[in-house]
Amino acid sequence: MKTRKPRASAISHLFLILVFLFAVGPLLLLVNNALKPKEEFMTKPFGLPSRLTLDNLTASWTQGHYAEAFRNSIGVGIATIVIVCMLGGLAAYSLSKFEFRGRGTVMAFFLFAMSVPLGLFLVPLFFMWQKLHLMDSLVGLIIIYSGIYLPFNVFLLRSYFVGIPHELGEAAKIDGCGELKVFSKIILPIAAPAFSTVALLVGLWTWNEFFFANSFIQSDELRTVSTRYLTFVGSFSSDWSKVSAAGLIAVLPMMALYLFLQRRFIEGMTEGSIKG
Repeated sequence: MKTRKPRASAISHLFLILVFLFAVGPLLLLVNNALKPKEEFMTKPFGLPSRLTLDNLTASWTQGHYAEAFRNSIGVGIATIVIVCMLGGLAAYSLSKFEFRGRGTVMAFFLFAMSVPLGLFLVPLFFMWQKLHLMDSLVGLIIIYSGIYLPFNVFLLRSYFVGIPHELGEAAKIDGCGELKVFSKIILPIAAPAFSTVALLVGLWTWNEFFFANSFIQSDELRTVSTRYLTFVGSFSSDWSKVSAAGLIAVLPMMALYLFLQRRFIEGMTEGSIKG
């Protein structure tokens, strides 16, 4: 028994190390190729560079117009976060605290919307957005993102609201508060960790989303960060050093944000699951 435990522990540690390398390996390769001189990329794509250089990063930032792309992505992300938090919070509050006819149907609709592959929305949305003159528009992209991300976050917020005692709202109503005031003065402060988790999730998703951003945005000045690396990919040749640098530029802000807010993110997810 004594020999089996160290062996099992060694196997489990080896497995975790392999999983870690599998997850971190592509990121390390991306950093390696982004900081590698361009002439060394074709000769040793997996080897360590002879020297580190920022030429690929500066060239990618300038040629890819990443300052403009950052503004677009940040604007789209903030607008989507505000819409999802507002509408999702109100929907989750009504679904968790009110008894009304059709509540089960509404929840089933949200569940169905979460299960449908996103690719199925592309063709109908394309024709609808043409009719509504929302093609090649950041407003149209914000509306799409808000509709896509609402169902999951409604369920996430509802699981948190269910754990908030009804007595708090009832006491506030006795003091003369209406439902909207109960929501804004009582529920929102208590559910701040859940809303911060929703904001972080939606921010990550909008920043990384490529499928709809590439399909509904054609103008270069409106492109988001996730689609800018296409500047360096052509039909017959690609500048893979700059593609790697562009990928690193796109990844670093979200990595820094997640590392800075990971405690709040984990708290919101775990508290919401426990309360649900």
